[in-house]
Amino acid sequence: MSSSSNTTNIDLESPYGYVPTFSICILFIALFAVTTSIQFIHAFIVRQWFLLPTMVLAGCGEILGWSGRLWSNRNLFARDPYIMQIACLIISPTPLLGAHFIIFGRLVQILGSQYSRFKPRLYSRIFLSCDIISLVVQAVGGGMTASAITDSAVNLGTNIMLAGIAIQLAILVGFSATACEFVYRYNKDKPFRNEPGEKIGYMDKRRKVGLYAVFFATFCLFIRAVYRLIELGDGWNGTVIKTQWSFDIFDSTMVCIAMYTWNFVPSSWILADHQNPNELEMRHSSSSEPLKPKY
Repeated sequence: MSSSSNTTNIDLESPYGYVPTFSICILFIALFAVTTSIQFIHAFIVRQWFLLPTMVLAGCGEILGWSGRLWSNRNLFARDPYIMQIACLIISPTPLLGAHFIIFGRLVQILGSQYSRFKPRLYSRIFLSCDIISLVVQAVGGGMTASAITDSAVNLGTNIMLAGIAIQLAILVGFSATACEFVYRYNKDKPFRNEPGEKIGYMDKRRKVGLYAVFFATFCLFIRAVYRLIELGDGWNGTVIKTQWSFDIFDSTMVCIAMYTWNFVPSSWILADHQNPNELEMRHSSSSEPLKPKY
């Protein structure tokens, strides 16, 4: 039998439908290790502790997941690394999304909460609560799938995981719509409410970049969630889940880009209070220049 035939047979028998590529596994482990380490150090230097249970936790989960795939490269038919990578790589991006809610909520507080549908603290409470529900549902589904011994139990676990990802996708859509509404109302000076004592902050360069970063990183996670929904909807024996390049690009690459976004645009930089008190109640004079920074 030729080596190509052997490779084909191994691929067909593999729980992945292929053999995880060694170099790709090493690459993603290294990439996630670097970005996670940077966020960990950053959290302690600037004392932004919310980074630990969000970005750092997400990065650690990705490292564990890709370590499982690397383990599978060396021991393809072992059950433990396969289950390990399924659980970690499905759940890990969820805490990262929580960081987006916190950062955006703080930007709303700085720029003017009267332009937001929700009070700044509610972004964390509402969207983080929904995010946790999504995380729990995915974890329950993953656990049921991992321990299933019948096809019906596997299907039930898969459907629960699908529900968790669908919840996450709905959260992403709702959050994005709310964020876009805030930017529109801020640019057009159309507040939801006029409350005494509420301040209006500058849309300076840092905050402008910060908003773009939130939208960009959230869009990356949106692509990833859509891919995961299609992947699991296609089934464990479907074409999508057994195609390695699509997983590498639409799942882990999207999460990796989202994480590195916050390395190049540190949360401490965009949330820094760098305006003088006399500027606080000033804003851009023309509504025809959206998101234009002021100096």
